[in-house]
Amino acid sequence: MNRRRTSAAGRRRLGPKKAKRPAKKSPAKKAGAKKSAAKPSSVANKPAKRSPRQATARPRAQNRRRPVPKKPKPAKAKQSWRERVAGAHEGAGALVARRQGLLKRVGQAALLGLAVGAVVWVGDQTVQYARTADAFAIREVVIEGNHRLEEIDVRRAAGLQIGSNAFEISTEEARNRLLQHPWVKEATVVRKLPNRIRIELVERKPVALVALDQLYLVSKEGTVFKRLGVDDPADLPVITGIASERFYDDFDYRTAVLLRSMALLQDYEGAGLAELEPASEIHFEGPTGIELFVGDDGMHVRLGNGQHRQKLRRLRQVLARLTREKARPAYVYLDNVRSPERVTVRLH
Repeated sequence: MNRRRTSAAGRRRLGPKKAKRPAKKSPAKKAGAKKSAAKPSSVANKPAKRSPRQATARPRAQNRRRPVPKKPKPAKAKQSWRERVAGAHEGAGALVARRQGLLKRVGQAALLGLAVGAVVWVGDQTVQYARTADAFAIREVVIEGNHRLEEIDVRRAAGLQIGSNAFEISTEEARNRLLQHPWVKEATVVRKLPNRIRIELVERKPVALVALDQLYLVSKEGTVFKRLGVDDPADLPVITGIASERFYDDFDYRTAVLLRSMALLQDYEGAGLAELEPASEIHFEGPTGIELFVGDDGMHVRLGNGQHRQKLRRLRQVLARLTREKARPAYVYLDNVRSPERVTVRLH
């Protein structure tokens, strides 16, 4: 019974002690230990070899930049109370000068604004006075270059009235209105202060009539500009033989007819025939060319196509010869294609 009551501490003391097992060493460590033990002391004390880079490299302590000693700040000399007062006066003077410059610029800007406003006000007052003063009312309209138009017609076309203010009228608008008149080719409108307007006109000069559905005036430039009126000149050569519908619709055809007619009239005048035998009609005979009816009796002259200038000179020679012989031809044909120099004449 006494054995069973024995405490655990007693059992520990009574029991035999266990021996500790030695730690196992790894084969690698054993081999290393053997090699280290086998090396002689001379090899162990030999310094390790360095690489070229390690040999040339300097220690870090040598690469560091040496600190530069700071220069000592110059000591400021102490100012006396008089110098301090003088410095304060100078600072105050500089501040006053800057403020004076600012005030001066502000004053100049204000004066400039007042001047601009005054100029604008004066300009408005001047314009208002010029548009209402009786001194600038139109008293006279001087017109030059008008041969067909009357002065009252020119003033009406320009929109000018005697007594209206000269500044209320736009010279450009007056010119554009004049250019819309069929008889006006070019116009110039100038304001002559205080109360005059000057107008210079270049009127169209009609040289022929073209027979379409009605008779129309044709200018020297080959432009149809006006329907023949009661007061318009009618003793002009009439261009006939034209297809009206084609003349209206085909621009190239219309231009060709008018330019050929104007060129023929110039050649007729250049040959000296316009005064001797005035042309009364220019007839386009289809593909056969152009025919003329000249003189008071309507002598028939057939020109054909091409070389109209040479043919008209030959016509004058023929008429001069017949005049000396006191003969009057009924017709003269100058349209021989095979023999252009041949002239066929039939006497009355």
